[in-house]
Amino acid sequence: MRSLFAASVLALLLMAGLAIPASAQGAGPEAVIRTFSDRLLENMKSGPKLGYKGRADKIRPAVIEAYDMASMTKSTLGTAAAKLSPEEAARLAEAYTAFSVGTYAAQFNEWNGERFDVGEQRPSTGGNVIVSSWLVPKNGDPTQIDYVMRQDQGQWRIVDVLFEGTVSQVAVRRSEFGSIFRAKGFSGLIETIEKQTAGLDK
Repeated sequence: MRSLFAASVLALLLMAGLAIPASAQGAGPEAVIRTFSDRLLENMKSGPKLGYKGRADKIRPAVIEAYDMASMTKSTLGTAAAKLSPEEAARLAEAYTAFSVGTYAAQFNEWNGERFDVGEQRPSTGGNVIVSSWLVPKNGDPTQIDYVMRQDQGQWRIVDVLFEGTVSQVAVRRSEFGSIFRAKGFSGLIETIEKQTAGLDK
């Protein structure tokens, strides 16, 4: 059964018209990452023409399909997530989703001959699996991006990203967001995330 936190986030996505399409449901972990990588690469190839907003609009559905934003948002706040009301949980999830989408739009803004290679899945803790991928430039060394994935109601989705196989995105955000939440409260955290998101369009 989904937690109240997860249910609140799902309701938000449904209202936004971003429910997971049937074609994305039931895909295996490797297929999910390949599909996401293909859509990200497509966005990069159209990057300069689309501009920041166009890239963000185009990649947003792919991010929501591939990522378990309810789980990731909850994990970034740690035990403090239990203190949020359903409305606050939904608002935080939307702010974090917008930040994640904006980060992809800003960092993957053009294509210079790169490709994504996707490896085989391997088991991880708690029933999760890890799918390794590499961003391979036309010249130079590849960058390893590992995706931690969890199955929920028959669907595999990303719950963490490990850069170079070790640096956890969730752990980094938990340290950052947790300290802001403790110092400034919920409204201060939302304001900070929204400012960071706005700053990506530079």
